[in-house]
Amino acid sequence: MKTSKLFVSLMGLLFMAAMASAQVTISVPSGLDIELSGEVELEFVDVEGEGGFENKDLTFQKVKTRSPHMRIDKAVLGTKVNYSENLSYTLEFRFDDDGAKVDKHYARLNIPFMDTRFEFGNNRPMVSTKRYTEGYPLVGTSYWKGRELHLTSESNMNMGGLKLNLGLSAAMKRPIETDDVAEDKSFKMLMYGDYEPKDGQTWEFGTKVGAELAGILAEGWFYTGKLMDDYDWKTQLAQSIDGYKELGDEEDKTHFWYGGRLTGNFGPVHARTEYIYSKDGLLPREGAYAEAGFKLPKNLTSFMPVKYVSLYGRSGFMNLVDVPLVGGDAHTWAYLAEPMSWSRQMNTLSAIFKLNDYITIKAEYYMLNEDTGGKIKYFTDAAQTIASDSETAYSDDSDTYVKDNQALIQINFAF
Repeated sequence: MKTSKLFVSLMGLLFMAAMASAQVTISVPSGLDIELSGEVELEFVDVEGEGGFENKDLTFQKVKTRSPHMRIDKAVLGTKVNYSENLSYTLEFRFDDDGAKVDKHYARLNIPFMDTRFEFGNNRPMVSTKRYTEGYPLVGTSYWKGRELHLTSESNMNMGGLKLNLGLSAAMKRPIETDDVAEDKSFKMLMYGDYEPKDGQTWEFGTKVGAELAGILAEGWFYTGKLMDDYDWKTQLAQSIDGYKELGDEEDKTHFWYGGRLTGNFGPVHARTEYIYSKDGLLPREGAYAEAGFKLPKNLTSFMPVKYVSLYGRSGFMNLVDVPLVGGDAHTWAYLAEPMSWSRQMNTLSAIFKLNDYITIKAEYYMLNEDTGGKIKYFTDAAQTIASDSETAYSDDSDTYVKDNQALIQINFAF
């Protein structure tokens, strides 16, 4: 990754954003109070390793062209209809490479005297949290990025300086699927996807408790249910992960996940840590991360056309947990041809330039350590692929690691 290329791209986007900072107001003639909002994300993405067919490795069939490229990551158009002070309905449309779809739609009802909010519709789980970086933490991608059809309630109680929160959820279970780890689509990871009607659909029930004191928020949650009949255990687990059937009853429909999060916000400083464990059928997983960030003092950014600049760093992991066998050994899940089973670590560095309330530029770098569990030393550059240099590529005493570091520069236009 050449620093000059990133710098030129960042300065170009900064200039474009400065020239386009005019606010646009839209008036909608209606008897109801209607709010329109939206955003467009324009991105420059660069993945370590050259792109093109000659640089692919036949062992990894999912590798696509990895050349640097510009793209519109997504365009979102949202409408919020306020029926009264305490009742609203939100509908968001999303446009991306896969086409157009209704991304979120939900009704919210506030009960002021109970300090309780009900939500019914398709949205992220109630334990999802605001992320400051464009890239999700690995556990975020795995557990709370996907949309679910749910009915939730969140109640608050203020006891002096202590704020308590209780959340309840009943949702249609999300299917087990795969998603991108960061920006590149080559090596996908296991996650709970977006809700779609499927045969054998099941329910998932959850609860969340939280307590906030002196700027520190502690949260914990537990979800339970059953795997979707046929789809989850057969298509996604028993048939997709090597060695799954050796561990017991492959039709086991156990499903639960729990976790905890600690967040602190102290003026310009933000810090957070989170841990999640899950069991799907015979498959246990766990992941965690820690992150910190802060806004730079105004006197350090006064020469730039920005409202503020923030810097963030995050380190985390997401693994399939090895399962003890009868003989005392442990079954190791990681297997070369199945990226969904790889052990992963990701470090994220992010610089966020907030030009105004509507335009933001993010420059991020993702350092990934993806252990395939095989016995091949694999590199993405053509000089050391299996096809071009097998003697260098093979090694009996070292695990396989994919060099998959990624860089992102994004400009976000919102209204």
